[in-house]
Amino acid sequence: MFLQNLVDRHLRAISMYRIVSIALLLLLANAFVLSLFGQIAFSPWQITASAIVLILATTVSSRLFASIMRTHAHSESAFITALILFFIVSPTSSPEGLFTLVFIGVIASASKYLLAYKGRHIFNPAAIAAVLVGISGLASISWWVATPSLIILTAVLSLLILYKTHRFHLGLLFIALTALPILLVLLAEGLPASQAILALAAWPILFFIGFMLTEPLTLPAKKWQLYVEVALVALLFAQPILMNGFSVPPALALVIGNLFAFIVHPRRSIELRLVKKNTLTPTTDEFVFAPKTPVNFEPGQYMEIMLPHKATDSRGLRRTFSISSAPMDDTITFGVKFYEPSSSFKKALRALPVGSVVKGSNIAGDFTLPDNTDERLLFVAGGIGITPFMSHLQSLRAKGETRDIILLYAVNDASEIAYADTLKESQAKIFILTKSGLPKECHVGEHISGSLVTKEILAQLAPDISSRWVYISGPPVMVASAKKDATRLGAKKIKTDYFTGY
Repeated sequence: MFLQNLVDRHLRAISMYRIVSIALLLLLANAFVLSLFGQIAFSPWQITASAIVLILATTVSSRLFASIMRTHAHSESAFITALILFFIVSPTSSPEGLFTLVFIGVIASASKYLLAYKGRHIFNPAAIAAVLVGISGLASISWWVATPSLIILTAVLSLLILYKTHRFHLGLLFIALTALPILLVLLAEGLPASQAILALAAWPILFFIGFMLTEPLTLPAKKWQLYVEVALVALLFAQPILMNGFSVPPALALVIGNLFAFIVHPRRSIELRLVKKNTLTPTTDEFVFAPKTPVNFEPGQYMEIMLPHKATDSRGLRRTFSISSAPMDDTITFGVKFYEPSSSFKKALRALPVGSVVKGSNIAGDFTLPDNTDERLLFVAGGIGITPFMSHLQSLRAKGETRDIILLYAVNDASEIAYADTLKESQAKIFILTKSGLPKECHVGEHISGSLVTKEILAQLAPDISSRWVYISGPPVMVASAKKDATRLGAKKIKTDYFTGY
């Protein structure tokens, strides 16, 4: 638990984009050092020249296309695309080869703006560029990152990215559908186990999972859609060795998966105008936005907000927030907790004048209620984790729908109780867990003294927890602990929602 807390504390301070950028830079540095000692097939000059050319070509062309399309260029995303291409296209130092790399970087950048739907790109930029270049034969799409000397660092960094994005389950599914079948086929063909494992290591499975497959902007919204896409891509990825005949390159497998994700869940950019700011608690504000066009979402889902601002820190210019309003409302609201010191994003958000316009996208999430209204529910919220439950409760109230709901709301202090009016008006049985008592004028719910959600508290509030749907939302450590306790009490239907310091 201590190690997990330590890792979580450091990862919360860094955006997903920054972690991927750093990971790719570490791989680049490792490749350069290995080239100095002749451990990989490319020279230090080829490594250096190719990396510089791809980074310049991709970032400059991204800004150019953004200017033409009158939108904001995400430079860090372009940087990531450039380094992914660097590891899948063979490095070169010849003038002709470097010019080809420029062309590849421009294709990747163009795909974000030209192969897009309502402001959101459809395909992974590096994958679609690799497919188009591979078809044309202009360059060698070698996936040289699968060099055995790079595999240990690749594995560590990919695991770190999967941990940050809570995508371990997708990685395990992909490996189960690719690595294991491939290994069995190789063994069946008579290869010794040691040689079969070495042959498997020559496949870019770990790099593909960590740096490409789980790119959030090209993933579908629902969990079942995620599983189907990953399974589809995995089977296509492994097809060249599992079947004789037509070969599907890894990049093409991912592009086909991206197309599936677009068909089942077409993403679009959403223009949001700030109309109001409310103070919920001393540390939490509510931001009320009016969307330019109607927004379809389900209670419990989240939206990604992009807010370009000066002096962007390591947490980047994107954040994901649970929607706290009901789908039938005319506005979209978010409850945002502010820490000291706040990130540059939150400082810019807090200073945002009423009337300002931001871009939203990527509405997704499975933190939704069961269709059967007879199902009994237990909501467990920690701090700002109350926000998705506000969408649930307001939606139920607007529809006049009655459900058996117990809500446990854990806060550090009674002053940190947000959405008190909504809680009082709801049909749920409310319990407030806090170390301090509740003031007399607070009529939100019953008080439970304590600072942590424990197994004993869950058992006391919901002795029938084994037959209830359990929804847990809040800081990752609290969510993990409450989920473990609920499981020990016999809960079989659990959904979780994490707030990782955004």
